[in-house]
Amino acid sequence: MRATNWMLGVVLVMASAVAASQEPGAEPVGLRGDIGGLWFDPGADGQGLQIDVLDGGRAAVTWYTYDANGAPLWLFGLGRIDGNAIEAEMGSASGGRFPTIAAQTPPTFQTRGVLRVEFMGCDAARLEYDDQAGGLPDGSGELQRLSRPQGVRCNAEEEFSEQRVLSFELGENAFYPIFADLPADGHDIYELDFDWKRLPEPLQARRGLFLAGHNRSDDLAMMIAAPLGGLQPEQLYQVELEVEFATQVPAGCIGVGGSPGEGVYVKLGALDFAPQATVVDEGGFPTLRPNFDFGNQSEGGAQALVVGDLANTQQCDGVPEGEWELKTLSTQGRAFRVRSDAQGRMWVVAGTDSAFEGLTHVYYTSLRVRLRPIEAS
Repeated sequence: MRATNWMLGVVLVMASAVAASQEPGAEPVGLRGDIGGLWFDPGADGQGLQIDVLDGGRAAVTWYTYDANGAPLWLFGLGRIDGNAIEAEMGSASGGRFPTIAAQTPPTFQTRGVLRVEFMGCDAARLEYDDQAGGLPDGSGELQRLSRPQGVRCNAEEEFSEQRVLSFELGENAFYPIFADLPADGHDIYELDFDWKRLPEPLQARRGLFLAGHNRSDDLAMMIAAPLGGLQPEQLYQVELEVEFATQVPAGCIGVGGSPGEGVYVKLGALDFAPQATVVDEGGFPTLRPNFDFGNQSEGGAQALVVGDLANTQQCDGVPEGEWELKTLSTQGRAFRVRSDAQGRMWVVAGTDSAFEGLTHVYYTSLRVRLRPIEAS
């Protein structure tokens, strides 16, 4: 059993301890909530740790492991933050009953030992354990991050001085559509659509910006864009963009011109003027093209980067429509610089560039923009 098969719940006694510990106190030093998630030792299958950084310089840790006889064992503790490490006294519970069984038996608790996790970065840590109950050996191991909370970017506050979350839960948020790489007239057959609407099941609790288009020209670009104001005028910024969207296209499907998932490329960009589609005369054929360098299909441009594609986590069974899922893509780790205009504005863009000659639907739910002023080199 791999690490992805861990039980993800936390025992009730730990939840009670966490709730009781939320009194005001010093903020954590060195570690933030973005370090939380599931961690595991690649050399120890079927076990790992859940870590949550709390207010007041504390952290909740649950260790899903096994005892000396191979029976499942949960160790849990509420520890302190010490620079870039967490140290917690760990305990275990026994004697309880499944919640829906009428006859409840009060559990008993036992202190087991002290756990220390030292973090070397966002995705690497070292575990050390000092047993105090005599039933387990002392030891250490190397940990890797397995998961992270949705929408959380580790070390963002250390790397960027400003972060903006552009959510589409309540409306369009000044975003407008751009359709390009198609004839300037007579394009009703492209089935173009833009709307702010509720997402389909099972994501019906969310709302977002809906874009649709039928690629009949072998190359259809569909984008949303908006101005971002309040910046320093004519300032060069390091920019990181992160988009969340909903897609129902499984991976591995076959389509005309390309896959409906992997053949629809997702791009994120920013520029210092308003992006739009302009009419270009191409050999007597008026064509709508982006007025900025969006790139071409799988290739990015000077003002837009390819960050992934439309395929979700499902596998194609011959039908190119599966269950709707949320997906997040980012320009993280890639140098992307944009200069604001004289009014302290830049425009941000998220969109798709399709090689798939068919109908594409996508719902954009949020766009995160992270900014850091830099000096021109």
